Amino acid sequence: MLNVALETARVLKERGFEVVTTRNKDVYISLQDRTGLANRVNADVFISIHANASPLSRTLQGVETYFLSPARSDRAKEVAALENSVVVENMGHYTQEAFLNFLNRETVVASNKLAIDVQRGMLQGVRGRFKSVQDNGVREGPFWVLVGAQMPAVLVEIGYLTHPEEIKRLTDRDYQRSVAHGIATGVENYFLNQRRRSF
Repeated sequence: MLNVALETARVLKERGFEVVTTRNKDVYISLQDRTGLANRVNADVFISIHANASPLSRTLQGVETYFLSPARSDRAKEVAALENSVVVENMGHYTQEAFLNFLNRETVVASNKLAIDVQRGMLQGVRGRFKSVQDNGVREGPFWVLVGAQMPAVLVEIGYLTHPEEIKRLTDRDYQRSVAHGIATGVENYFLNQRRRSF
C-alpha cells in the first residue's frame, strides 16, 4: 500500500498538486493521527489506500471505494469491522451509531462525489493491462480512518489479500503503478468536476 500511496503522490505532484503523505516509510500511524494531519495542513481531500481481506472467503475480489456514513449493507459492515478493529474495540455500538448520525451532510455528499471519481479513475487505470479486475463500485461505510476528516474523504480498497490471484496483482509493480495513476486521475477529475459544478 505504501508503494501505491507514494506513487499516487508522485503522479499528483507531477500534475501540479501539493501532496502531503501521512508516512513515507513503513511505520504504523494511528487512524486518528492520519486525519489529524490532514486537518492541520488544511487539506482539500483525504485519500486512504488499503488492501481488502475476507477471512471467511477466498473468492471475494475486486476494487471499491468507500465514503464515510453508516453502513447500509452487510458487506460494508464486514469490511469496516475489519478496518476499524484497532480503534473502536472499546466503543459500544450505540456510541458509534450516535457519532455517525452527526456527520456533516455536506461533507458526506462531497465525499460521495470524490469516491465516484476515484473509483472511475482507478478502473480506467488498471483495466488497460489488468482486464479481469472486478468493479465493486462505490460504497458507504463507517470507516474510522475517515472520522474526523474536515474535508471530503474516501477509503480505497485496491484488491483482496485473501484472493489467490489478487495477492499476485497487489505485489506486481505494474499493477501498483496502474492503480496509483488511476487514483491520481480520479482526484484530478474530482477537482475538474467541482470547478464545473461551481459555474
